This record gives sequence, C-alpha cells and structure tokens, in this order.
Amino acid sequence: MKLPNKPNMTWDTIKRMEDMTWFTYAQIFDDLLIVAQKETNCFVWKTEKGLVVMDGIWPDKRAYDAIVNAIRDVGWDENEICKYVVTHGHVDHAGCGKWLVENHHATTYLSEIDTEFWEKNPTKPDRPETWKDFEIDEFVREGDTIDCGDKTIYVYDTPGHTPGCLSFVFAVEENGERHMAALFGGATPPWNNEEGKKQYKKSIEHLKEVTKEKKVDVALFNHTAFDQGLDRIAYSKNRLSYMPVLFAK
Repeated sequence: MKLPNKPNMTWDTIKRMEDMTWFTYAQIFDDLLIVAQKETNCFVWKTEKGLVVMDGIWPDKRAYDAIVNAIRDVGWDENEICKYVVTHGHVDHAGCGKWLVENHHATTYLSEIDTEFWEKNPTKPDRPETWKDFEIDEFVREGDTIDCGDKTIYVYDTPGHTPGCLSFVFAVEENGERHMAALFGGATPPWNNEEGKKQYKKSIEHLKEVTKEKKVDVALFNHTAFDQGLDRIAYSKNRLSYMPVLFAK
C-alpha cells in the first residue's frame, strides 16, 4: 500500500487554526489531557504542584473556556492550574496565556529568543488581538528543567520552526506504568528561510538522540495533522480498559 509521507498542508489548514467553533478532548493518560480544535493541540499535565498547561491554542476566550471545561469534565480542578509552558512564539501556541495568567496566576515559561521573536514578529501584524498580551516569568533553554514536584519537564532547544523553539520531555503514567513523553515544539520548517530549514533538520536529529537517551515511548505533537490526532483523540475518548493507549509504543 502506498501511503503519503507527509501531511497535506494547504491554506485551508491555516484557516482552520483560527476556527474556534469546535473543540474536542480526551484523557490520554492518567495524568495527561489533550484538548484540540481542528488543527492545534493543548496538553494539560497533572502533577504534585498542580496542573501544567502546555501550549494554549489561539488567543481566544473560547479556547480558554474549552481547556477549562475539559479539565472539569475529567474531574480535575481548574483552580489547580499553576504553570503555562509554551513551546514557541507563534500565536496558535502562545494562545490563551492571558486568561491563564489573569484567572489562575500561572507562572509562564518560554525561551528568551522566542519571547523577543513573538513580540517583534507577530504572526498577524495587522491584528492587535493576536499580539503578545502577557509576560513571560521564566526564560528556559536547553539543559533547564521545570520543577513540578513529583515530576520534571526537561527542556531542549529545537530551533528552526522559530528561532527559539523548544521541545519538552516529561513522564506520564497509565495504570501505574510510567512512560516518557516528548512534545515536539516545531511543526514544520520555515517555508521561506533556508537557514531555518537547516536548523530544523539539525533539531530533528538532536531530538532523536534525546528521545533515545531518555527512553521516550510517547510522541506528542501540537498539531493534529501530524499524527492523525483527531482520530486518536476520538479513539481515546471511547477506549475501553482492555484497549491499548494509541499515544504510546
């Protein structure tokens, strides 16, 4: 069988990133929740110190409400949101940090490079409602860790998609079994930047080495197109006890 070797990315794909009329979610591990609209994912990770939100979809109150409603629906407490960790400075991932900060006083994390990139190079320069609208409390980069009490986020530089793009490795659990998950921060190489494309390829190789070293067996993406995410979420919502976790090897 001949299968495509890359997702079909069109201008309609880009348009769907702004569609806030539909959301879905699933608890994919005992301590990890995925929330998505048609194209973009957010992850909520339950830790001893509270709930950690990773990437926040679009800066739209409906995205924030979808994340909070999903947290409530799985029986968690949205008042335990304590950290907001962002992979890179694009509007569809920096997302609803404004409400996470204002309503939950979440500590925010991003690379210093992409904090500046996000501020000076807004994805939608003609639309102020998409510009940077909250402060970053802690700049993180390769070698840093984010302490979450019983768990830790390991931070890695994976530039290319953006100059200061980050990826994260962290532990998740299912029925007492521990897995190591990797969230790749960059979706695609920059379309019109040859140096960025070279960086992107180096970052892929770097992350492959990291995931091998950390014994990663769970691959996470922040866009649904890269792993048939919507299908996997639908499966996870209806998974029975004897069925495997699709997000783990």
